[in-house]
Amino acid sequence: MGGAAGHMAHPFDLGWVNSGSDLLDFFEKAKAYVETKGAGAVKIDGVNVSFKLVGGDENKQFAVDRGSLKPIDIEGITMSRVDDRFPEGHGMRPAIRTLLTILNKALPDIKAELEDLGMWVDPSRFLNTEYVEGTTNVTEYDENFLAIHGLSQFYHKIHTRNGTERPGLERPEGVKAPSVEVSYSPETMEQLVEKLNSVAQNYGFQVYGSVPTEKMADIDFSDTLSQLFSVKVSEDREITKSLGEWLGEASNPRYKTVKLKDGSKTHALHKQLYMNILNGDTPIVDLIEDSDAEGAIYGAVLMHATRVLGNDILQALTSPMGDVMNHEGIVMRDDKLFGSNPVKITGDFIVGNLGSGFGQVNEEEDEIEIIDNEDADPVGEFAGGERIALVPGAFKPPHRGHLGMVEEYANSADRVVVLISAPLKAGRKLPNGREITAKDSKKIWEALVSHLPNVEVQISPHASPITATYEFIGKDGPLEPGATVILGVCTKGADPARFAQAQKYVKEGVQLVPVEDCAVDPVGHSAYYMDLLNQSPLRDEMPSVKMSGKDPHDFHASDMRYLLGVSEEDEEAIELLEDFTGEDNVFDVLSILGLNTGLNEISGMAGGTMAFAPADPVAKRDTKKTKKPSAKKENIDLSMVDDIMRLFMERGIMR
Repeated sequence: MGGAAGHMAHPFDLGWVNSGSDLLDFFEKAKAYVETKGAGAVKIDGVNVSFKLVGGDENKQFAVDRGSLKPIDIEGITMSRVDDRFPEGHGMRPAIRTLLTILNKALPDIKAELEDLGMWVDPSRFLNTEYVEGTTNVTEYDENFLAIHGLSQFYHKIHTRNGTERPGLERPEGVKAPSVEVSYSPETMEQLVEKLNSVAQNYGFQVYGSVPTEKMADIDFSDTLSQLFSVKVSEDREITKSLGEWLGEASNPRYKTVKLKDGSKTHALHKQLYMNILNGDTPIVDLIEDSDAEGAIYGAVLMHATRVLGNDILQALTSPMGDVMNHEGIVMRDDKLFGSNPVKITGDFIVGNLGSGFGQVNEEEDEIEIIDNEDADPVGEFAGGERIALVPGAFKPPHRGHLGMVEEYANSADRVVVLISAPLKAGRKLPNGREITAKDSKKIWEALVSHLPNVEVQISPHASPITATYEFIGKDGPLEPGATVILGVCTKGADPARFAQAQKYVKEGVQLVPVEDCAVDPVGHSAYYMDLLNQSPLRDEMPSVKMSGKDPHDFHASDMRYLLGVSEEDEEAIELLEDFTGEDNVFDVLSILGLNTGLNEISGMAGGTMAFAPADPVAKRDTKKTKKPSAKKENIDLSMVDDIMRLFMERGIMR
């Protein structure tokens, strides 16, 4: 679960779980909770969507809110704005329209319940839901339904650069989650669900509230804790202890970064690292830098304990939707036991395809059973060893269009490798003559994928992305027999045709997914970007506008280079660049490329007149351009020198 509701915690994410002993204490509490409090609720494997109410009493309607600081999310994605938020071909378009239709048709009958939930007058409150249409990421359901997990409320937030404000609760110190669950009357929610169902059934949907679970067997951890867990330290050394012994000594690395021998980095609590250690695929001494070995081993121990102790609980439960092992897991809520936010127990589901749904081992035949699933992602249907998505390119520079492709592969592959080619001659340059190097591209990629722990970025010595690809998948490349390779290609243009000969180069024992099955649809610019661009004097100079045959709605590296080139003198270029980089990365990208835009922030700190233009593109039309003031004209207060110097260093302007 992500988006507006944030990510639901695993047991090892909880702030008080600092060791293996703490983790075991959590499961003892969870066992007692299951035995005395009704066992929690089924965790649905669906798509998370948040619904709130917008408008006055006379035109009240439901809207979707994805939790970002984009004006369309804050104002609400109403029925008339669905196409503005979700590009053509996006899978959420038809589902969101159907769900908004159901909610809006039921609105007159559920007004009393919405008032009782505090939603009628407060758009910062929202229904945290998950919807399912047939088969989801892993689980196959036999009906379409909307499950309402509960009621949440956004925290107040202000965009640090353009001042866009999201109303909500005051954020407690140290809390980074976008929202928090708030209490409500269970009776009110039950009435809401009942009334919604009278409408939803006409559209082929069922609405559920919290789906309860029921204990059907006793829970006993003793056998699981006595199981042996082995760590292959080197080819001739192995450490074997019971899981209980490991938990007695392990500390929680809590997403500590682990450096691998190949120079890449991952998280200590990453599923692929866990699976490598569990299976002994590569000895620790050959896999992880010595200083990070302990964190990686303890991370694997905590992942394994969370998985198998979780199975002990889930196997003892059933629900109106069947045995809980057939779903993603359970959700438990108890402020005193677990903290203010819910926590999930997922068992095998924590490692993705080892859970229910696909990639299951048929013990009788000792082979992988491929589950026939027409709706599944084709690149996710190959079982066996590690699934690696390879996304090659020069990336001069990388942008959100490239990122959209990587994010899609990251959801279906165990690992994504972004492979940057390094042209021998001078590559693409910014308008000021500054070349964008492969090292620049790597740094930008690392900023863009910082939220994706299963993505790594490498630079190839080859000038051609195709040559780099064929070497990577070939006989001298790093792939192990049994691996499955997914080539990162786009449906638009000649991408699939460029790699038509790939099968000839694949190492023996490595499976290559047919290139035509790998291609993903490109993402386009947001409606906000297009609105801003169409009103901007910069539009006519954009390469995609000046050159025939190009569509400015598509992402073009040439457009990004143009905006980077004028960003030092034009604030509007920076705002347009946010759609290429994401609003949280734009200044990191500018700093990597040595573009001195940090003065814009400093002028605001020092009381200068230079401020970012308003987020509303209509308001921006009447905003006169202001040239960047010199330091002399700013009359910077000397008391702020330390803050200014620190900002310079953070932005890479001064070292």
